[in-house]
Amino acid sequence: MLKRHPKLKGTVKARQALEVILVGADSAPETFLRLALTATGLPEPELQLRIVQDDPFSPAAALGYREHQIAIQYDGGHHLTREQQSRDNRRDESFNSAGWRYVKFNAEDLADDFRGAVRKVRLALRPR
Repeated sequence: MLKRHPKLKGTVKARQALEVILVGADSAPETFLRLALTATGLPEPELQLRIVQDDPFSPAAALGYREHQIAIQYDGGHHLTREQQSRDNRRDESFNSAGWRYVKFNAEDLADDFRGAVRKVRLALRPR
């Protein structure tokens, strides 16, 4: 689209966005969280991080750092239903039982531009 319409309004921003987009994020806030982490010099996290990497049935976090066993989750509004909270609790417990450090963020963290989230993840990345 950008190649066919190079003078279309918004193409500069669209080209900039294409440079940082990764396939795999489930939501815009997950992307904003990833960008906040990398903008501060933290390494690029893996998206849809599974406890068992190649097992499609293994619980997955939104992003994280496999080599450090750190899972990061962003819970949006749909996580407020009882059914979703039950699934989330099972996922969270799976990561905790496997010995991973697990951090979870929500809309309040997004409203803070993930500044606190970045600090928390930076601390988690420090050697134990």
